[in-house]
Amino acid sequence: MDWLAANRHCLLFAATVLAGLSTAGVAVVGVIATISVLVTGGSLVLTAGGFLLGTLLLGGLTLVFAAALVSTLASRLSLSSLPGSERVANVLHGLETAVPPLRRLGLADRFEPSVEERRTALTERYVAGELSERELEAELDRLLDEKRERQATDVATVSEPDPATEPDRQTERER
Repeated sequence: MDWLAANRHCLLFAATVLAGLSTAGVAVVGVIATISVLVTGGSLVLTAGGFLLGTLLLGGLTLVFAAALVSTLASRLSLSSLPGSERVANVLHGLETAVPPLRRLGLADRFEPSVEERRTALTERYVAGELSERELEAELDRLLDEKRERQATDVATVSEPDPATEPDRQTERER
C-alpha cells in the first residue's frame, strides 16, 4: 500500500495517457467504421452511436484521471520555496470561488505573500524611489489594517459555532 501511495502521481499519469490514447483510438476506429457503413450500407445509427458513446465514456474517464493527477500533484507540490505573488493569489482565489473543490488544495493561500514579504517589497520600492515616504506610510498602515482584519476574522471563525454542525439546544434540553 505504501508503494501505491508514494507512486500515485506516476500511476495517474499512466492512466491518463492510456485512457487518452484509448479515447483517440476508439474515435478513429469509429470514424473508419462510420465511413465503411456509409459506403457498404448498414445501420449508421448503431455504428456511429456505439462508437460515439464509447468515445464519450473514455473521454470522461480521461478527464477524471487528469483531474486526479492535477489534484495529487498540487497537494504534493511544496511551494514554500516560491515567492508569494498577490496577482497569482487573487487569480487562484477567483478559481477557488468558481470551482469549490479547488478550495481543499489551498493553492491561493500558498501563493499569497506573507505580511513580511509584502513589507519588504514596500521597503524595496521606497528605497528604489518608486514610493514617497507618505505613500510608504499609507501602504504600511493599510497592510497593518489588513493584518488586524484577518486576525479578527480568524478569531471570529474559530469562536463562532457552525450552526450546521452544532446540535440544536432545544433538542439537547429535551433529552
